[in-house]
Amino acid sequence: MSGQLTAVAELIGRETGVVVKDAQLSSLAAALERTAPGMGAERFLTEVAAGANQPLLHSLIDEVTVGETYFLREPREPDTIDWRGLLNAARASGVGVVRVWVAACSTGEEAYSLAILASEAFGQQAPPVTIIASDISKAALAHAEAGADYSERSVRNLSPQLRQRYLSHEQGRYRVKDQLKALVRFRHHNLISDPSPPPGEVPFDVITCRNVLIYFDLPTVQRVLSSLEAALRPEGRLILGAADRLTGTAAGLGRLAAAPTEERRRPPRKRSLRRPLGVEPGPRRRSEDMIEDALIAANEGDLDGAIERVEALLAADPMLADAYFVRGLVELESGDARAATASLRRTLYLDPSFGLAAFQLGRAHDSNGDAKAARRAYRQALRTLDANDDRHRAILDQVDVSDIAAACRARLQGDRGGPR
Repeated sequence: MSGQLTAVAELIGRETGVVVKDAQLSSLAAALERTAPGMGAERFLTEVAAGANQPLLHSLIDEVTVGETYFLREPREPDTIDWRGLLNAARASGVGVVRVWVAACSTGEEAYSLAILASEAFGQQAPPVTIIASDISKAALAHAEAGADYSERSVRNLSPQLRQRYLSHEQGRYRVKDQLKALVRFRHHNLISDPSPPPGEVPFDVITCRNVLIYFDLPTVQRVLSSLEAALRPEGRLILGAADRLTGTAAGLGRLAAAPTEERRRPPRKRSLRRPLGVEPGPRRRSEDMIEDALIAANEGDLDGAIERVEALLAADPMLADAYFVRGLVELESGDARAATASLRRTLYLDPSFGLAAFQLGRAHDSNGDAKAARRAYRQALRTLDANDDRHRAILDQVDVSDIAAACRARLQGDRGGPR
């Protein structure tokens, strides 16, 4: 039976990208029993062979992929969206609305949450925003499109005022009001096998894909990330979930730690750079060691060595914001501003509140001659710089927050004589 369940797991992986590990086979068996009571793995495989029973396969996919979600989940990243700035950019390109894609939208809470945030930002019931929400699960999409039957738990992060404004309460359940539903349309889409953006859609100003990549293996993560980035407008925002930023970290760092290099065995070197944000060294992790080594190599002029260390980290964990940040710094120092722009943008996809990365992105845009994009990046840096932020403990730099903020203000005022 375990061999047949493994075959079912492999089928789910091919169809959805979701990795079902051996320890999860019992949960898969339970999902299969809920989908088709008494059928078993062997008969299931026979039924779906050669496309004989695709509805049965889709029902199992629904069981495996539909997870818990709720309104305003992890609001920190969506709260950083500059809706008016995106609208100005859209209008400058000849588009009258901000276009949003909520990938893997599940039962709709994420899409409706963004509709709420957009409505609040523009202060109107019909904001200039259109939201496309997609999912692999047809059952989840049916729930999302109905916009009803949301529980008290699902709306727990909404204030009473927002509930009253955007939801109706019926017999202990919540329904999305028509004004909000009008902003969102839903469609079936498979992140693994379907093109991005979805057929018939043009690039988006904002894409959210939150807490989905954690279910994929590392090659799939890289492939999906690249496809989502390709579906963005040049100045667009990709927002990932907090859990997604941890994807692959444990396994990746385990592999790195299993084969320490001579570089790691030698005595610590004297460090000429100081830590940003006034943070002193804390408990050390393998990734932090390698990030710090990469920065030290770059500081000593060994740019190739710095890139080599960063690429080793990214090969194990493609969701490590600090590694993309360091790669961007090295590329900028090497004079490759276009490559630096791509690396620093990915840093901010992974962590949109990484103010130091936004500042460096502004420098990269300046080097590319894109003054408008540079100003957007400097404004983002000013919004997100935080002297008490200790999430990037391994990042070293020559300046502290007040220096960075001053440089951003000087650039926004048109002063190009400051430090570059």
